[in-house]
Amino acid sequence: MTDEIFGLMECFPGSYINRFGEIILSKKGNVYFTAKNCTDKEDIICKLLEWCSRPMAKGEPYSSHKRNNEWREQLISSLNRYLGTNFGQEDMYWIYDQLGNAVNHKLTLRFIRSDFNMAIIYQKVKEVK
Repeated sequence: MTDEIFGLMECFPGSYINRFGEIILSKKGNVYFTAKNCTDKEDIICKLLEWCSRPMAKGEPYSSHKRNNEWREQLISSLNRYLGTNFGQEDMYWIYDQLGNAVNHKLTLRFIRSDFNMAIIYQKVKEVK
């Protein structure tokens, strides 16, 4: 498990682990999740999508619109590097909308196990309307 966590951290420049077992992906935007109860890669991915998608979708730690966009793009690029995906800003908005704050953990697992098929996210949006 340690190798997996360090592999994740390699994708997020400047990331670190604090004494509470939190993986801080970005200190500036307070982007983190608790890794204490992660037992495998799927747990880590769930935490990333459920607890870190909000700042990637719409975080604004800077006063400049341009710097906020660059910051979010860097986070999404790091996430894509770790997952082997090609999510864009719009994708992250929908991921946060449907999975953020662990609102639907079963859907998160289904999304991961589908190899991140965005149609699953969009289908869920259509079902709600």
